[in-house]
Amino acid sequence: MTNTAPPPPPASSAAVAPATVAVPEGTVLSSLGKRFGGALLTSVLIMVTLGIGYLIWAAIAYGKGQTPAKQILKMYVIDTETGLPATWGKMFIRNVVIDGLLNSFTFGVFWLVSSIWIFTNPERQRLTDKIAKTIVEEPAVEASHPVSC
Repeated sequence: MTNTAPPPPPASSAAVAPATVAVPEGTVLSSLGKRFGGALLTSVLIMVTLGIGYLIWAAIAYGKGQTPAKQILKMYVIDTETGLPATWGKMFIRNVVIDGLLNSFTFGVFWLVSSIWIFTNPERQRLTDKIAKTIVEEPAVEASHPVSC
């Protein structure tokens, strides 16, 4: 009987950081491109709708766990504490209280840093998502999280 150590596990070609939040089982996270594109689209929509139209649209979309940009891109914001689409209140806190106030105080620097942040973590969260305990998922999981209208 020989005392040899087992071989090391095969090396992965892509290093992935360990998850830092509990991602609900079956969740397909939105791609980096869609997340970054959504952040840019939000800015464009605010300008095109003169802000007021965006606020009205957002007030309606929040009830479905979405923002106007996420509606267009068919993405949903998921509360990591419940595994369900974020409630209207959670969306308001996430987008108006956290994003709105921090962007106002930092003159948009928070938006830029938060948008780039999605490239630094395995859950593809912006800083806003980290603070609000949310993730953004692709529509492939849409059926598992029915949202009433």
